[in-house]
Amino acid sequence: MVSRLFSLIGLWFLSFSAMAETNQDLIKNLRTRLHALPNDKGELIQSYPTNKQSYIYDQALAIVAFVKEGDRFAAQSLLRGLEGLQLPDGSLYFSYYITGESPYPIEGDKRYAGAIAWTAIAANHYQNTFKSDEFVDFNIKVLNYLSKQIVPIQIRGQKLMALKFSPSDIQTTVWREDETAALEHNLDAYSAFKHFNSLNSSPVYQKETSALKGFILSMWDKERSHFWSGANIKTGEINQGELYLDNQTWSLLALDTKTVNDLNFKEALNLNCESFYVEHEGIMGFMDSKPIRRPASAEFIWSEGTLGQVLAMKKYEETFKQNFICRKLTSDDILQSVLKMKKNDGGVAYATKSTNTDFTTASSVAGTTWMYFALKGINPFDLDDKKRIVKIPAPSVSLQTN
Repeated sequence: MVSRLFSLIGLWFLSFSAMAETNQDLIKNLRTRLHALPNDKGELIQSYPTNKQSYIYDQALAIVAFVKEGDRFAAQSLLRGLEGLQLPDGSLYFSYYITGESPYPIEGDKRYAGAIAWTAIAANHYQNTFKSDEFVDFNIKVLNYLSKQIVPIQIRGQKLMALKFSPSDIQTTVWREDETAALEHNLDAYSAFKHFNSLNSSPVYQKETSALKGFILSMWDKERSHFWSGANIKTGEINQGELYLDNQTWSLLALDTKTVNDLNFKEALNLNCESFYVEHEGIMGFMDSKPIRRPASAEFIWSEGTLGQVLAMKKYEETFKQNFICRKLTSDDILQSVLKMKKNDGGVAYATKSTNTDFTTASSVAGTTWMYFALKGINPFDLDDKKRIVKIPAPSVSLQTN
């Protein structure tokens, strides 16, 4: 009996040690991606080793990861980088070269609201953890810009307000970004406004928070028990032609417990298990989206989205005090499988091989940070995270992709 007890303690210690080592690999990888901007104006993080761009969403994710790691210097330097690139109206372009220049607006006025909202989420985490008002002014400018992008919309006869996808149309796409309200972007902004209010003595963004929540809930289909991806601002028509993985997971992560309790969220997460689950290259995980009436054009594992599903399953279990099993798998089963996407540089591949050019096999900031969040039980949409110990195999296996 005693020998068995010591054996179990030894296995637990090995799992804990493996997790700690993996987390350090992830953080180390993020640090190797940092690039100083000219004139001591902070840093940008290189999103992929295959190009020289920094997407502001990735910049925000890295800030949150460094904040949670207690690395104030790295988080501060990345926020300073964003602060120096902020446009006069408070917005930021979707991406920048690591030199600080941007392909935009030459290639279009690409200022996607969701990515901009993530920079505010990152600033909230910095303020909350380090008890610092250093980037409050930056954050206020971001939130004031987003506030001006919230416009009237009518859904099923109900007058609401929603955040526009982008301030102007991007000519290279077949749809109009300036006439679209995406659920995902509204979730991002809802979290940004809500937690800024909770951190500061004058909650000036209560109207925005309430308005965004109203639109978010209008995307819930009571009969099907899942969220739709968004709606046309002019017509109010809901996009019911396709489904997206993170519409269900990010909703669960962003919404408060009382709201979640009022929705049939088990069916929403089951939808992901039924519609997006994939086994590819020896890995169990999830792809990103599919049309309603036909199969997906390509099946592959999307690390970022899969790890969001892992965290959503955990939040469901914590909220409803019941296990959630997906295709006979627990969240830790899925997490352990996705660890195979960890590459030799310590980062995590964005996806397995796919014909979809938006999903590269390269080591990515998004995959790396979401793996860090999943291993440590961090919900980036919330300022209060619950840390947990995840049993993972030691050593982890690297996915060898180009």
